[in-house]
Amino acid sequence: MCSDENNAEMELQRFFGGLTPRLETARMLEHELDRQLARPFNALDYLRTDELGLSRIVADLLNPQGKHCQGAMFLKLLLDSLGFDVQDRLDAARVVVEKAIKGDRRLDVWVDINGQYCLAIENKPYAGDQPNQVKDYLDWLKSKYQQKFMLIYLSPKGEPPSPGSVEPAFLSELGRTLERDDFFRIMPYHKTQDSDDEKDVWEDEFDRCRLGFSLADWLANGRRNCDVERLRWFLREAETFATRAIGGHAVGDNEASALKEFLFSDEKNWESAIRIERSLPGIKRDVIGGFLTRIWQGRQRSIYPDDMDCRYVAWGKRGNWLCMFSKSWESASDFDSGQIHDQNTQLRLESTPLSNWYIGICSRTLPGEAVTELKAKLPPGEKGHGGRYWIWWQWIDKRYRNWDDLIPLLRRECNGEGGEEGRKVLEYFVEKFAEIAKVAIPVIDKCERPDD
Repeated sequence: MCSDENNAEMELQRFFGGLTPRLETARMLEHELDRQLARPFNALDYLRTDELGLSRIVADLLNPQGKHCQGAMFLKLLLDSLGFDVQDRLDAARVVVEKAIKGDRRLDVWVDINGQYCLAIENKPYAGDQPNQVKDYLDWLKSKYQQKFMLIYLSPKGEPPSPGSVEPAFLSELGRTLERDDFFRIMPYHKTQDSDDEKDVWEDEFDRCRLGFSLADWLANGRRNCDVERLRWFLREAETFATRAIGGHAVGDNEASALKEFLFSDEKNWESAIRIERSLPGIKRDVIGGFLTRIWQGRQRSIYPDDMDCRYVAWGKRGNWLCMFSKSWESASDFDSGQIHDQNTQLRLESTPLSNWYIGICSRTLPGEAVTELKAKLPPGEKGHGGRYWIWWQWIDKRYRNWDDLIPLLRRECNGEGGEEGRKVLEYFVEKFAEIAKVAIPVIDKCERPDD
């Protein structure tokens, strides 16, 4: 080992040797506070918190006729924060969840104010966009409300729409036509302190569209302006859920303080932390890719055709996935024809940008009767996935849905050192794929192997 490598290793050992005891002390304090205050407990964890469930919460608060009995207070607070100048009275505003519009599209939350103004929200807590989705929403809003509308794109940390959903050039052209540029805004569920440092994750062209406040901020503002204790309690729960479960802020205050104090106690600590931060995405992708390969290696071979193929795809910072398909399926030749490798029929395990994993079947070619047969034979699937070519999908079990905390275990399992715990994780995914494959492959074969 050369001198530079020795120095780097010693520096990292010194870094973690000084940091670990501080974090362990902070975690002990956090654990005691959790025991006394039950801080991890959140009522929303026991309710429906998929895309539709969260949209209903937002819509109910915005509805002046809602059961909260606070009239238009919550709606006015949001409109004021947005700078959306509405001259009409708000009491008669109509609020609809999943408003059906042209082209079989549905707006997650639609707020119509006397037919003259519209505030629309596209809620993206987990999944991505369909092709032209945001563009189609904006075209419809312009046709119906002329200039008096605003579309909010609600994403976990301020992620923008995908390029296939709307291009920045389209927004610029529409802004010139409307003679205003505040018709489209991106709102995060939670704006973390380091959000400004994460802009390189997203498209720079969307920076001007990002709001300086979050959904959690609006909920907190509503709580401060509300005198009803029952509502204040619920708003606090919703705010916490938006911050921790969706926005991704999971480090306790004491841990954050201990980490900050340590980082700035010596400039070398900060330098080491920067090197670690820059290395982590690549390290995570390597471990994830290795574990996904282990899932394929551990498959129940009797279930799959002999010509079954497996591919691992890492798409920059936006996600990772494993896909399985038969090389004899007619669509298999299309695997590499699309930017995101979903042109062909495939069984797929994929992560969102937040590392929430889901599994299902993608296809652009299966006929409607085959899709209907698959949905009838498979367990109940989830609704509301952003990709129109996901014909059936399910979230992974909550124990394994987010892999950030599992990375050390996944690496040990890749090295054959995962023990009983690693074996259980691997078996879960192998069996999950097998459960789908037993049903899906015979149905797909009938369509994709017509000559057999």
